[in-house]
Amino acid sequence: MPHRKRLLDALAVDREQAFREQTLTRLQLTAFEMGVMAVVGSIVAVLIRLLIPTPEYVGLRMVLLPLTALFAFLIVRAPTVRTYGLACMATIAVVTFNSYLGALGTDRPLMYFLPAALTIVLATSFFWVTWGQWVAGSAVCYAFFLPFVVEHSASRADTVFSLFFAGMALLAGSVSHKRIQDYQRVAFEQECRLADLSVTDALTGARSRAEFLQQAENVAIDARTSGMPLTLIYLDIDHFKRLNDSHGHAAGDAVLRGMADTLQRALSKVDVFGRLGGEEFSVLLPDQDVDQALALAGRLRTLLAAVPRPDRMLTVSAGIASMREGESIMQTLHRADLAMLKAKQSGRDTVCVAD
Repeated sequence: MPHRKRLLDALAVDREQAFREQTLTRLQLTAFEMGVMAVVGSIVAVLIRLLIPTPEYVGLRMVLLPLTALFAFLIVRAPTVRTYGLACMATIAVVTFNSYLGALGTDRPLMYFLPAALTIVLATSFFWVTWGQWVAGSAVCYAFFLPFVVEHSASRADTVFSLFFAGMALLAGSVSHKRIQDYQRVAFEQECRLADLSVTDALTGARSRAEFLQQAENVAIDARTSGMPLTLIYLDIDHFKRLNDSHGHAAGDAVLRGMADTLQRALSKVDVFGRLGGEEFSVLLPDQDVDQALALAGRLRTLLAAVPRPDRMLTVSAGIASMREGESIMQTLHRADLAMLKAKQSGRDTVCVAD
């Protein structure tokens, strides 16, 4: 079942991609303020440098200011996580280069550059969507330490001092980034759970009828595009009204919950399970044909027989239908429903395949 494996992989990838896109949206809400800080900070740094003797590359530093603003704007408007990361790295490169130029011409350029580099690494630690982006952004910033080290323009004491604090800032930034990512992931998972609750049947935990039909339409579109089979199982509990009448609705609710729990544990993550109403449930099986659905229905009936029921063993009548070419998913569901009714008329506790 290679296609079903791809579907499972796609579910995991889609969830991670959704998390990254939500993180991107949240970060872009504060990107404007961060961009303004980068531009204003660079302007102030240029002005302060003019107060110190022998300023160098002032004209070039002024040219870098609109470039900083441009890249900051691109951060806010980035359509994807990748372009966002590239825009962030470009902004850091320009701001750090500006700070590097400001350090040149001073009596201790490395010590002048050090606070700017540490501030950039620490202040932007929360601003990355992925760990890889944080590593790349920090590397871009720290690359500007290399000229001081290679040219030996700083004293041994200044070099050792700078490397130590650069390492401490890198460690603190990594911890900060990791913790913020953890909090964002927790918030994402909570939002996902709330979203699931809004489309879940409160009693059984299965998909609500509306959500099941919506997902079925989406899966049907994929099935038509890929040419994979798509099959429905329609399940109905036998003599359920008799159970409610003789033992009360609380007993009936307990059976419904037991049935739903059993089915959810037995089904694959790519299968769509929903409660259509009352004691009727349906299972949508991507990339499975009628024979595979028949085998699954047999296993499900065996598992459901172990679900406690106060008046008798739990049995179900099931109908199976596979989507035909040119057929809508609602038509397939209707044929599965008719097959289930045929199973009822055949004495219940059986499975019938739609014509």
